[in-house]
Amino acid sequence: MLKFLTALSLLLTSSMLWAAPRVPDEVQNNGLVYCTHATGFSFNPQTADAGTSMNVVTEQIYNKLFELKTNSSQVEPSLAQSYEFSNDGKTLTIHLRKGVKFQQTPWFIPSRDFNADDVVFSLNRVLGHNTSLPEFTPTPSKGMNRQYQIFYGLAKKTRFPYFDSIKLNQKIERVESTDPYTVQIHLLQPDASILSHLASQYAVIFSHEYALQLNADDNITQLDTLPVGTGAYQLKDYLQGQYVRLVRNENYWKEKAKLKNIIIDLSSDKIASLAKFLNNECQLAAFPDATQLGLLKEQGERFQTHTVESMNLSFLAFNFLRPSMQDVEIRHAIAQAIDRKKIIKHIYYDTATVANNIIPSVSWAAGDDQPHFDYDYNPAQAKKILENKNLTLEMWVLKEELVYNPSPIKMAEMIKSDLAKAGITVKVRLVSRNFLMQHLHDKSEDYDLILSGWLASSLDPDAFLRPILSCSTVHEITNLSNWCSPSFEQLLNKGLSNNNPNIRASDYHLAQQEILSQLPILPIASVKRVLISNTHVQNIEMTAFGNVHFEKLKFKRGGR
Repeated sequence: MLKFLTALSLLLTSSMLWAAPRVPDEVQNNGLVYCTHATGFSFNPQTADAGTSMNVVTEQIYNKLFELKTNSSQVEPSLAQSYEFSNDGKTLTIHLRKGVKFQQTPWFIPSRDFNADDVVFSLNRVLGHNTSLPEFTPTPSKGMNRQYQIFYGLAKKTRFPYFDSIKLNQKIERVESTDPYTVQIHLLQPDASILSHLASQYAVIFSHEYALQLNADDNITQLDTLPVGTGAYQLKDYLQGQYVRLVRNENYWKEKAKLKNIIIDLSSDKIASLAKFLNNECQLAAFPDATQLGLLKEQGERFQTHTVESMNLSFLAFNFLRPSMQDVEIRHAIAQAIDRKKIIKHIYYDTATVANNIIPSVSWAAGDDQPHFDYDYNPAQAKKILENKNLTLEMWVLKEELVYNPSPIKMAEMIKSDLAKAGITVKVRLVSRNFLMQHLHDKSEDYDLILSGWLASSLDPDAFLRPILSCSTVHEITNLSNWCSPSFEQLLNKGLSNNNPNIRASDYHLAQQEILSQLPILPIASVKRVLISNTHVQNIEMTAFGNVHFEKLKFKRGGR
């Protein structure tokens, strides 16, 4: 803390370090600056991993067919106006809202309103089906040399991490329009989670007309860099790694945003963001370091702290491909050897809770009756089981700070120390995400333990459990335990066959019971999302996914 305060003091007093470009008058008079960091930044949520772009850009520029109701299994229409399922539950018919206009930008002028073509294109794109974009044969007259052909081919091989993780292409058979404002989604089998996936922050709707224009120019990659949506704000300017400037969409189909300008400062780390916030260079700051929150309390009534429970889980995965990790007694003993409360105190500084179940408490499927973790910290019992095993284990740690684990290296060292006391030698290996993905692809992942986690974009428990523990995701970046249980898989599938949330919740409770018994992963922490704001900013509502809808924000009269 002393080092942090010293560094902060230097930052605040150094005029050279903080000689930032002047904020334009129009932003000063009718706008807001939001400080965050640029991890995982993208203008296309379909192709992005969870990151900054989800929290501060895509929810402002785009709209989805549905929105999630707070902490509920229910959704409410957005670009959709109404919907119904067929009697067999395998066809979802969506009636679309009329009169919704796409944003007019310097790079695209729409000639029509939003319609079914846009929905069919957007969904088919993530399914890997025919995307309604004609293929062009390169010819010398078009000036396409061999190198460009290779680049263009690779650019079209787009990856969709969220939709790949939930196996959306194994849920949906086809998507088609029956008239300009009606879309039908044909499912391979009834699936009670489909609406929640269509309401996730990844399921945004693009302009098919814009995509056709870009495709005709062999420039489809621009769809991901110069966005065009139907949301409350549109892109004005962007400097990579520095800032995004949004301006109000004057043709927005709902009530217009109250603030005309939003600047998203991407240039700072967490300490620098706090310094800017205290200097009033930004009025909102996202996800401050937990160690900084005590300092803010000393500022009195100048600032507010907003916290929400979130759909995330930090865990330690046991690799079932390794013989020693297949022993359930060893897994239980390792769980008893790790002091999770100490981790919460020293890694999260009490901005997280000890995870005693798999599904986070914010989900509608959680409840007091769901199964709880029964292997509390008991080093004496763990040592009794482990000290004669003569185990030497390799633990991999991703070299990146994520929402569910802000300090993975420190956590790994704490776990290593705890296991050493129980008689286990742990070798910690820091790896990059690309290194890990390559080994998973080659099926050569030779770790025994790996620190990981999951950050969901839906309150539906299927979107939380299936990616990290289902048989279909073995050897993938999400299921790092390589665990596959037919009985668990059966419970997951049963949970999708009924639309009654109470019946579904009971199926997921049984699924959790099997996880906590077999322990393919050791749950560690569920992290709260934190936002700090100037008290002059009103109408701040943060979702369980860390999103803030800028269109609702305003300043107190005279407060700006």
